[in-house]
Amino acid sequence: MLLKLSLRSIQQHPLRTLLSILGITIGVAAILALRITNQASIQAITRLFEESSGRVDLTISPSNEDLNLTETTIRIAENFPDVELVLPVVEARSAIPTESTESDLQLSFFGIEGGAFLLHGIDPLLEPQVRDYEITAGRFLGDDLNVYEVVLVEDFASDEEIVLGDRIEIVTPNGIERLRVVGLMARQGPGQINNGNFGVIPIMAAQQIFNRVGEFDRLDLLLTESSNSQAVEALRTALQARLGDKYSVTYPANQGQRMSQMLFNYQIGLNFLSGIALFVGAFLIYNAFAMTVVERTREFGMLRTVGMTRNQILSMVLLEALAMGILGSALGLLLGIFGARGLAGLVGSLIGAPLTADLDVPAGAVILSLAVGLIVTLLGALMPSLQASRVSPIAALRVRGRSQNGWFSRSGWKLGLAMLLVSTAVLFWNPFPYDPQFILGSLTVFLMFGGVTLLMPSTISLWEKITRPLMRLTFRNSGLIGSKNIQRSKIRTTLTTVALLIGVAMILVVRIMIGSLSGDLLTWLDGYFGGDIYAHSSIPLRSELAGQISGVAGVVAATPINYYEIEIQPPTGDPEPLLFMAIDPATYPRVTQFVFSDSAVDPLAALSRLNQGDAVFVSSVMAEKYGYAPGDALWIKTNQGWKDFEVAAVVVDFYNQGMVLTGSRHDLRRYFRSNEISTLLINIQDDADISVVMDNIDKQFGQRYNLSLVSNTNLREDISTLLDQAFSMFDVMAVLAVAIASLGIVNTLTMNILERRREIGMLRAIGMTRGQVVRMVLAEAGLMGLVGGGIGLGFGILLSRIFLSGMTAMSGYKLDFIVPLGGVITSLIVALVVTQVAALYPAQKAAKTDILAAIQYE
Repeated sequence: MLLKLSLRSIQQHPLRTLLSILGITIGVAAILALRITNQASIQAITRLFEESSGRVDLTISPSNEDLNLTETTIRIAENFPDVELVLPVVEARSAIPTESTESDLQLSFFGIEGGAFLLHGIDPLLEPQVRDYEITAGRFLGDDLNVYEVVLVEDFASDEEIVLGDRIEIVTPNGIERLRVVGLMARQGPGQINNGNFGVIPIMAAQQIFNRVGEFDRLDLLLTESSNSQAVEALRTALQARLGDKYSVTYPANQGQRMSQMLFNYQIGLNFLSGIALFVGAFLIYNAFAMTVVERTREFGMLRTVGMTRNQILSMVLLEALAMGILGSALGLLLGIFGARGLAGLVGSLIGAPLTADLDVPAGAVILSLAVGLIVTLLGALMPSLQASRVSPIAALRVRGRSQNGWFSRSGWKLGLAMLLVSTAVLFWNPFPYDPQFILGSLTVFLMFGGVTLLMPSTISLWEKITRPLMRLTFRNSGLIGSKNIQRSKIRTTLTTVALLIGVAMILVVRIMIGSLSGDLLTWLDGYFGGDIYAHSSIPLRSELAGQISGVAGVVAATPINYYEIEIQPPTGDPEPLLFMAIDPATYPRVTQFVFSDSAVDPLAALSRLNQGDAVFVSSVMAEKYGYAPGDALWIKTNQGWKDFEVAAVVVDFYNQGMVLTGSRHDLRRYFRSNEISTLLINIQDDADISVVMDNIDKQFGQRYNLSLVSNTNLREDISTLLDQAFSMFDVMAVLAVAIASLGIVNTLTMNILERRREIGMLRAIGMTRGQVVRMVLAEAGLMGLVGGGIGLGFGILLSRIFLSGMTAMSGYKLDFIVPLGGVITSLIVALVVTQVAALYPAQKAAKTDILAAIQYE
């Protein structure tokens, strides 16, 4: 009986039902789409390393680039119990030289990669016991470990127009070497390594070609079948203790940990904004059921007079909410699955790997999304349901139902003010800087939203008085009536306005965060990609190349850069790995310059100190994270042991997430015995044609060193495009929140018109035109937009300030707080336009009110 009454009410009001269901649908769809994409991206990264590792149980690798594995390391590993097989691997990046000057640089969330393919030197006899190579043409490598032959990934060979039996040229430290292609493999399992740009050659041939005789880069360990997870972990610990901290013993899938962590930080923000969309959807549900209570007051009274109890009334309304929640959540599941494909395409472009094949719909995500949708629906309908159960039969039969303003309107501001002050103080204090998923921070932000909601009813009259002159100026006398109408149902107006202000605040937060982050990044990029040409190679370059390129016609100077993995000992905690960026202090200022955190720093003096040796520049991220300042000692693990370096300056540097030090190439040679370079920054003459200079460099050195050349102007544009792609989803989620809020405006104004139907009829009877009625309703909506937009701007600025402070505490990024004028104007315009568009249907409905029917309406 109760269910039948609930379903009848839903059928009688299709428009209101549709609007309410849409709010839940959008919120549930956002949560599910993000969950599916998040899981797919993490699984894709993890599976890539697991499949490429085959049946390998453990991996031994040097903890320092300058170290190598030898036959001695192999014997140590083989002597451990449960170790069935040890497979040595030589890893070498190479390239197939081409005559094209086009850049082969690939940009993704995880850095810049040159056009290269990876070669693994393997033992063909042992390798098939661990990894499965699906040969699609030709054969696998033969037994001779010295022969110069290669098996390539089929897709890579096709792209490079290589066929079985060809002799391909590859770039090596000794110049060009030739390998005969004896087989092609499918792009699966090991064939997925390096995005398919991969090949295998006999291990001794690899050692000879790349000057690595007697050395290995990695040892893959296959354990006995009896080894369980506890035994594997015990063996890993014992091996690590035996080899010492010069080597790392890890699980193969751990190689994807850095990529997963970086992507996870991006996903936190998307999850937070999807929660905002559903939070705003709860307001929409409340409005819908508040309308139900007002419209069906007489019905509830009649049901009470014939014996229905308060609990039955409450159950009936909640059943109606449950039915709408189930329908909205079910539609949200379908929309979320569809939306996940588009989101996966975006995330796939960010991480540089397609995700379309990994879009499984996890049961846990479906259950969570469905549960969240139902719970939010029931919570949104709870207060109106309680109000419906308290309808007095006599009062309901005597007077048409109207909105009730109780404690929420009279005294809610006290609790709201306390919640707002406490949440703001907590977020500024930031007692949870290491909250991995920002869960506590999100709950505190929602507490802030609740405080604003409770505070709004007591201030709505003040906002109406402030904005009244503008409403009169815009909508004439009709605007005055519409402006005053906003005070007649403060709770309903409050929830609609708060939903709008949250959406506006989210738009501004996203704009400010993007502006602050992009501003610092682009400032850093101007220095990092200094000069006119960026040259990169997938293979190590010789140090003299910078001087040789400087002699090319049109080139003013070229400065070399090399990145080297090292370990530092922070003031607190365990040693931490990072990158050492080695530069030439003499040529660097001729091409580009550093962005110093302290503008008072003398760049030449700082570079001079760097050139003297035993000194480094630390990134602003490290300075914030560890408290480093100029003059401090920083301990670095070198080939000669731990050595203290003086912090000469703090610079803005976001490379490797800011975990980077800058030092001199002299110190790199002295303490790490490395003299290679990986990147060149080139400055050309003012009157030189950059395309001609690039062509000259490519003709002389491009093919020999497999150089990728790109103008820094184009490179910065590509990076800006990548940043825009990365942040576009934040904009989408913020716009969704505003879209849901606009549905609430339609509901609110429709409800107001329903309550004032007789009043509108009287106004029409005494001469108000339909146009004036429309302007009256538009003025009411405009006031909501103005108040919601105005407060939303202030709220957005406050939240942005808090988020930037939290980001500094959690990650070490110190970003300048920049409020973009364009973002402020856009947010306000969105609020005003959305409210006016949303009000068009209710306004036209009010204008078409039948005068006689409205006057008789009771």
